[in-house]
Amino acid sequence: MNFVPLFSIFVLLASGYLAKRTKVIPQAQLIILIDFVLNFAMPALIFDKVYHVELDAKILSITACGLLAQFSAAFFAFMLGKALKFSKATIASMTLLAMFGNTLFVGLPVISGLLGEELQNQVILFDQIVTCVPVAIFGPLVLSYAAPSHVSLVKNAMKIMKFPPFIALILALIAKCFTLPEFIFEPMRLFAASVVPVALFAVGLGLGFGGVRSAYKSTIIVIALRMFVAPALFALFAFMLGLGGDKIYMVGLLESAMPPMVLASAMILKAGLDSNLAISAVALGVCATFINVPLIFWIFG
Repeated sequence: MNFVPLFSIFVLLASGYLAKRTKVIPQAQLIILIDFVLNFAMPALIFDKVYHVELDAKILSITACGLLAQFSAAFFAFMLGKALKFSKATIASMTLLAMFGNTLFVGLPVISGLLGEELQNQVILFDQIVTCVPVAIFGPLVLSYAAPSHVSLVKNAMKIMKFPPFIALILALIAKCFTLPEFIFEPMRLFAASVVPVALFAVGLGLGFGGVRSAYKSTIIVIALRMFVAPALFALFAFMLGLGGDKIYMVGLLESAMPPMVLASAMILKAGLDSNLAISAVALGVCATFINVPLIFWIFG
């Protein structure tokens, strides 16, 4: 296994965290980096990759297995939270964090480095179908279990339709019906090249370990379900469908093992639920990536 991609990810994350600790860049500026990625770099990346990806039954089956795995992990998180008599705020937070992984910001550089950049198209498609659209739909519904405010499906639908990455996805699918000149994609690729370094640096800038002690039980459950149980379930569902043994399968397996999603954490913080769990799960999840990814390669690679 080639550890250079993991080392590169570590350096980018550590640089962001060091910038925060040394106050070279205030943590408050994190939102500027995230806004740039979400509104410019990521839409450019998505349009380019989805336009060029070849849709077939196998990649759609892989994404279906990913959806089943993450919803199963969320169900287990909810039931464990109920069994352990956690508060509603913690149960809702656990469920959301166990459901959605960081399939783009961490998944893209990990898979591109380990399996090859030619699989970026499949990574982007998996991210959009399994993570991006579902988190916008189900995120508010999960949080409404504990949040006092009423969830409006119409408002959520409008937010999804206005979300730049989603707009890029729809436009790319429509554009696949036409032949576009390649020069159109050159400026997009310049934007797209900034997604991984800027996003990882931003994640590092937002890392925090202060609340781990007060939320260690729920954090351990989330990390175990999101990063170890979910990929095991993915492998089981893929086996039942007769899938496996190639790079497309490994894309789905590794994406299913990614740490808790930063956006899910942000949604929990905004809803005023279990903030310690939200921050701790993301921070420890990123660290756990350096354990579960080599483990998966050792078992399945």
